[in-house]
Amino acid sequence: MVRKSSGKWRMCTDFTDLNKACPKDSYPLPNIDCLVDGASGYELLSFMDAYSGLNQNRMHPADEDKTAFIADQANFCYRVMSFGLKNTGETYQRLMDKVLVNQLGRNVEAYVDDMVVKSESVNRHFGDLQELFDTIGKYQLKLNPEKCSFGVQAGKFLGFLLTHRNIEANPDKCSAIINMRSPSTVKEVQQLTGRMASLSRFLSRSADKALPLFQCLKKNDRFSWTTECEEAFTKLKRSLASPRILTKPRLNLPL
Repeated sequence: MVRKSSGKWRMCTDFTDLNKACPKDSYPLPNIDCLVDGASGYELLSFMDAYSGLNQNRMHPADEDKTAFIADQANFCYRVMSFGLKNTGETYQRLMDKVLVNQLGRNVEAYVDDMVVKSESVNRHFGDLQELFDTIGKYQLKLNPEKCSFGVQAGKFLGFLLTHRNIEANPDKCSAIINMRSPSTVKEVQQLTGRMASLSRFLSRSADKALPLFQCLKKNDRFSWTTECEEAFTKLKRSLASPRILTKPRLNLPL
């Protein structure tokens, strides 16, 4: 059992051997930048998250035994899709693409179990929400009320902050880098560059500016945090203290 950030518990099973035997599902996940661009610039937004999304997908009966695990006094198997199984993201995305086929891109964007309803006016938003509720109700999909926000002008979606006009960097992700101390190991540099990757859209020429940091990751070199690294790190923090605000092009307005 693993404790979630919410304080609740998640049951995890080691599917290492099963995952090795499973072929990779090549179903494509949506491009996050395209989804974020598609959901920005709307008057009202509603953000939703599926309730235990993976567990709302039934396993094929013939495959249930393959998920068997040993407990203290008995063996059990999953009848629903479990956390840790290979291809769960692709399987769930395929489901959502089929369920929301008539709404995706028009008034809904969805990435696995994260959804946002977008509307150009208050009156239209009620109708868009009702359309979504009717659709997911037809397939008996459930939402997590603790992770839903309805009828707002701004909210977080896939690591970005969306407003009715712009796309902004997630302030929590910016603070995570700003509050970091200078790395002293390769692992800490890897953590830093990983955090930078999620904010690259808001950092001009990020690869060039972070070049001294990537030099620390060369396998054949002994770790050395140089003056150039510290200067690049300081400039990065300064940039994230007031990150750029993005907006998508509007075809009816001059650039």
